[in-house]
Amino acid sequence: MVSFKEIQFNKKEAVYPQLVAYVKKQILIGSVENNEELPSRRELALSLAINPNTVQKAYKILEDEGIIRTISNVKSVICVNEEIKETIQKEYIQKHLKGFIEECKSVHLSFQEVVSLLSEYW
Repeated sequence: MVSFKEIQFNKKEAVYPQLVAYVKKQILIGSVENNEELPSRRELALSLAINPNTVQKAYKILEDEGIIRTISNVKSVICVNEEIKETIQKEYIQKHLKGFIEECKSVHLSFQEVVSLLSEYW
């Protein structure tokens, strides 16, 4: 079963997109597998001390994106394939890297300077 023990919420952002992002990141790093069960909406809400509607909202987004499937309104499972992984990876890169690049450009760093700094800190 997918574990949410490591999740830490940021108070600046709504909780449901953070739940969605957490599941997607677990897929990217290989911590969850295809057909792995998610906690029920009620179980997850209780364990994280959040509103069940918040969990429902996150699960609905994940269902709409094809990342989870709910079976008979009882349990939800991860649906992972290469296409979904690739989509999540592109989304992750766009969210994190695009902002970084814009910040570098805003302080007039050249492409070469950014690559050099990335290499140094990698």
